[in-house]
Amino acid sequence: MTKFDELKERFPNLIPVQELRSNVSIVELAVQYGYELQRHKGQSRPVLEHSAYNDTIIIKNPKDPAQQVYQRAGDFADSGTIIDFIRNRLSTVFVMFNRPGDNEFKNITSVLYDYLRVDPNMVAKNRAVTAALADTGTKQQFAKELFDLRPLAPDNYLTKRNIAPETIARPEFANKVVAQVAYLNPATGHTDDYLTAKEHPERNYLKFTNVAFPYYNGLSPEVTGLELRNEKLKLHAPGSDRYSSVFVSNAPTKAQHFVVMESAIDALSHQQLRAIRGDNAFDSVYFSIGGQLTNQQVNTVTRYIGSFPKAENYSINLSFDNDTKGHRYDLQFVQQLVAAKFPMSPTVGNSHRISYVLPEDQAYRPIRDELLSKAEYFNQNVRAQIGRTDGDALGQKELQSQQIFIGFNAGQTTINIPESCAALLMVTRSLLELTGLDERIKISKSVGKDYNEDLTREIQQTGKYRYSITDETGQTLYDGNSANTLSRQMNHLKHQAESEGSTKSYTVNERQPFGFTKPQVELSIEAGKVIKATQKPEFHQQVLNERKEQKSVTTALPEKIALNPEDKPQVGKVPQPGDDNSLKPKRR
Repeated sequence: MTKFDELKERFPNLIPVQELRSNVSIVELAVQYGYELQRHKGQSRPVLEHSAYNDTIIIKNPKDPAQQVYQRAGDFADSGTIIDFIRNRLSTVFVMFNRPGDNEFKNITSVLYDYLRVDPNMVAKNRAVTAALADTGTKQQFAKELFDLRPLAPDNYLTKRNIAPETIARPEFANKVVAQVAYLNPATGHTDDYLTAKEHPERNYLKFTNVAFPYYNGLSPEVTGLELRNEKLKLHAPGSDRYSSVFVSNAPTKAQHFVVMESAIDALSHQQLRAIRGDNAFDSVYFSIGGQLTNQQVNTVTRYIGSFPKAENYSINLSFDNDTKGHRYDLQFVQQLVAAKFPMSPTVGNSHRISYVLPEDQAYRPIRDELLSKAEYFNQNVRAQIGRTDGDALGQKELQSQQIFIGFNAGQTTINIPESCAALLMVTRSLLELTGLDERIKISKSVGKDYNEDLTREIQQTGKYRYSITDETGQTLYDGNSANTLSRQMNHLKHQAESEGSTKSYTVNERQPFGFTKPQVELSIEAGKVIKATQKPEFHQQVLNERKEQKSVTTALPEKIALNPEDKPQVGKVPQPGDDNSLKPKRR
């Protein structure tokens, strides 16, 4: 007798959903439909992969189907119960059950009913996979008291990432960046918590100091987790809530910008770059998601934004990394924010694709049609760039991998987006534009992979020169190591602006550690007239010193001997005895 027969005896009319969930494990169903267990990737939270669909899922509570949930690796929007697992795969793994004309839930229950009818021997074989897994155990709860947290020392890991002490001391980050001392027990080779270490001073612990960023869930002022960083460490402290908590900086009186980033180090780097370029305003709140993004974290960020006092024209800046993952987070964040105006449901895409089921109601049709039109225009540009691919297998493959696919199945429209920065950015910006949220929500990216890389490059490039000249926009016009040379260049810029009747501002900056600059000469010209001209005494003295050195070098050069006109040989004249020795014929 199959499990289906047993349940029908108990529930002759309709099997309740909770019974279906309790009797069908996500692990068993996944194995039945082609997923393979990756034992080396986890036991308490097993990992299963379907190679045909490039789909990797992680299972929580694998031995308890009633409490079992899943999450697709790298995509926290694709998670939930077995119902969600099937729903998000009706167009791929379970497409044979996606019957036109039937409602979605009926198609989902068809998958479950089919598995319940599977031969008991096959069910037992699938179930053996679950039986072999380790017990999940009890998840450790986060307790701040278990960690030795101290003020951050001036010499810390962040300085090696080019973060200046001045940046850490800014009002945004005061008390938001601390040190965490870890206690390694030499006898066991494992770290002990702070309370245990205090109780056993005789153990002669080896101490290591990490930089710690506290995380919060927005529901209480309590710390709910710690992100720990060091040269060889990048993790969250045991028990940390990674799914709904985020790092959040201190808020100004009225926030102008809300900046959402992947790491707290990026937040520090972003603010330091602003300061280097002359923007020292305390007007922003920074968030870090800790290298991942869940729907719960989106809710936490929006909850914080709603609670803070804001300027009337405030903006939300999504500043995730400038790579495929960062653009995927942009889309995931925006998809959740626009849900009230255009609800899209995530589904499983093909290999290296992000897929959504678009809403079919008439009210959403204008946005849907315009989105599909923009996708087709994007594809036309891709085809124009790649060119004709007739008979070119590699060209065809490249073309297919770059285009956005639109699918129609069982009355549903699906958009399949390649995991490329250009395609993901196009869809994200289109959603913001079509829902009218583009005035409030901005997509801003670093030049390199992330803002810490930008900061490092800025410091490395400018470290070659002691001085620079910038204009009123902050653009660097000249670099150099000679104060005298830049002083002369400033005079040239002054005369040029005066002759043209221009309105200009120029500054000679002396570069400081960590990329900061110190103004040495400031010049403001309005309509060709100098209205401000200041120079630091130390810069003036440096100019005088350089001029003195140049003069002494010139004086020390050997004196040149002038050649009298009468000493010059005449054209065609044969040298005669008594002429200058240099003109004598050479001896043979």
